[in-house]
Amino acid sequence: MGVVRPPISPLPFLTQIPDWRAPTRIQYPWDALWTVILTGLLAGPPNILALTQWLAGHREVLCQHLGLDRLPQQAMIYRFFWSLDQHLPELQRALLDWVKAQHPTAHDRLVILAGDGKVLKLTSFSFRKGRPARLLTSE
Repeated sequence: MGVVRPPISPLPFLTQIPDWRAPTRIQYPWDALWTVILTGLLAGPPNILALTQWLAGHREVLCQHLGLDRLPQQAMIYRFFWSLDQHLPELQRALLDWVKAQHPTAHDRLVILAGDGKVLKLTSFSFRKGRPARLLTSE
C-alpha cells in the first residue's frame, strides 16, 4: 500500500483565477473571499441563502481566524457566484490543476464529470476504447 499524503487545499489553485472585481469596489482580499466561500461550501448548504446563513452563524470564529472585521453579505456572495459563472474556463483550469496536484499519477484514470445544477441521474454507456464511462444527464 502506498504512502498516504495529506490532502492539498484547492485554495492556492482557486486564488490563481484572476480577480475580476473592480479595484475601487474590493472590500475583502481575494484569498480571504475564496476561503470564506470554500469554508461555507464545506458545510453543504443547498443554496446561496443557506450558505450566507451558515456564514452569519459562524461570523465570530471566521472573522477571528481570517483576520476580517466582517464577512461578505448575501448580495456579495450572489455577485461572486454570478461572476464566477462568467469565468468557467478559469475555474475548470484551476480545479483540474488541483486534482492533478492531488493525484499526480492518476491522469489516465481521471473521470471527467459535468453538471448543470438540475436533478441528475447516473447512466452508464460505452466510451472510447470500450472503456465504461459515467454520464450525468438532466431530467
